Amino acid sequence: MEKVDMFGNYIEEGLDDCRYIIDGWEYTAIIYEVNEDHLVVRPISRTNRKGEVEHNTETKFKKLSLPATSFAEIKLALWMDGRGCDNSAIGCSGCYEPYTFLYEGAA
Repeated sequence: MEKVDMFGNYIEEGLDDCRYIIDGWEYTAIIYEVNEDHLVVRPISRTNRKGEVEHNTETKFKKLSLPATSFAEIKLALWMDGRGCDNSAIGCSGCYEPYTFLYEGAA
């Protein structure tokens, strides 16, 4: 029997991305691992309210663990790219949706 992760096996590890906010910075990150109680991600960019943007995917950003208990606080959003029915507008490849859209533990 195949193991089903906390997002119903929707996330393609190493390919799908997410957004979250920590200390006033909004990060876009690749999801590397989906575990029972956390995600392992690696940011690829970040921006803040001042309009500052940082990109440095090779050296600046390291992988980090995002505990499931922090998802609401960091406003975790997952990229939903239309592998089925999503809430994106016609002509768009997808959109970021709140983690609660897929998260099994959100109920």
